[in-house]
Amino acid sequence: MSGGISNTLTQQQLLRQRLLPQQLRLVALVEKTDDEVEQEIARELDENPALERVRDDSRPLPSYAVSTGPAAPSPTDFAPEFDRTLGETLLDQLAELTGLSDAVRHITAYMIGALDSNGYLTRTLPQLSTDLALETDGTLSLTDADLRAAYATLRSLDPAGVGAQDLRDCLLLQLERLDATQRPEVADATELVRHFFDVYSRRNMRKLSELTGISPERIQAADSVITALNPKPGAPFAADPSQSIAESAVQPDFIIETDGKRVSVSMPNSLPELRIEESFNATDSNSPAAAFIRDRRSQALSFIDLLKRRQSTLMAIARAIVKIQAPFFLNFDDESKIKPMVLRQIADETGLDLTLISRAVAGKWMATQWGVYSLKSFFNHRTGADDTETSAREICAALREIIAAEPADAPLSDEALAEALAGRGYKVARRTVAKYRTRLNIAPARLRRK
Repeated sequence: MSGGISNTLTQQQLLRQRLLPQQLRLVALVEKTDDEVEQEIARELDENPALERVRDDSRPLPSYAVSTGPAAPSPTDFAPEFDRTLGETLLDQLAELTGLSDAVRHITAYMIGALDSNGYLTRTLPQLSTDLALETDGTLSLTDADLRAAYATLRSLDPAGVGAQDLRDCLLLQLERLDATQRPEVADATELVRHFFDVYSRRNMRKLSELTGISPERIQAADSVITALNPKPGAPFAADPSQSIAESAVQPDFIIETDGKRVSVSMPNSLPELRIEESFNATDSNSPAAAFIRDRRSQALSFIDLLKRRQSTLMAIARAIVKIQAPFFLNFDDESKIKPMVLRQIADETGLDLTLISRAVAGKWMATQWGVYSLKSFFNHRTGADDTETSAREICAALREIIAAEPADAPLSDEALAEALAGRGYKVARRTVAKYRTRLNIAPARLRRK
């Protein structure tokens, strides 16, 4: 019948991706810092009696074994003990040193001003070099040798441990001051901190003995040496109101080590190891109590699995970054070696979801020999079709070099800078040069004229 209403039945196939609750919780855990995960663990331990911490001995954790939580040091653990600030104390020592060039002395003094309240140096050497160049308007001639000499000078001052990049580095600096030839326990302590710090941080003494071949008695003696060290060498001093860096040291999520040929990645994991409480073993009973036990045990197992998956996910991402950025990590005092890299490359390398990777790298840090870097700092977009193998970071490094060498009375315009970059093989537009120059906090030509 024409004009009538007809009902039709059609089929349509849709493809939708829906994350399961466990997957959503993994994404949330991966995004959290170790501090936040530690709080999550504490909540689970309070709410689920089937969970318990694994402890290898009954002694409390050392103050630096975890970054937060019940075992972490509180702000009052290291109350000021001296009237003089850490900076004043270090500058006094620097003034008494002989044989230093003016440049090394100046750089060391600048590094002292960059220390945080705990005595840590969280700025990398390349970053400090850039800071000094900007502060002195390029009048201070900086060489890599001067920079490294100043770095070594700072780390030789008292209290031992100042100038460290992270906790592990701080402990090693203090151990180096102790006599390992007369005290075997110092040599053992150095071995544990240098090569097995992640295991030691978890207080897994049994595993330490198995990995190192060191007897439990010797490990106990080495542990006594380590726990006597100060994880915050700058804290006992009066607060310095002129501190220019954040007041708390960055706790790295990954430690990068290299012998010049190979690069290794480790995680100084401070999270406690968990297990199922013995009384919550599976039961075949159908009683209400047995159902409660099975339910809590299942929840505990799921949470332990989530923590393991978080660990493996973060390690996979870190290893992929190191693999792609190997030229930088093998020469990591040169930031121009950082390749252009995007999240898709990590996804292709690991098989992980882009969203998961994006959330995982946020707020995570890598500690290298020359400084602490955020994971996000290794991601940068390519600058264009004509230079697909050139990162914006590399062009910024070249731009900085060109401007540093320009005549003081005839600074180069942005157009001239673009031509100079083209002469080095970097094809970028004038407006792009202006953008990078602004990013480097470098004034335009008319303001750089002297």
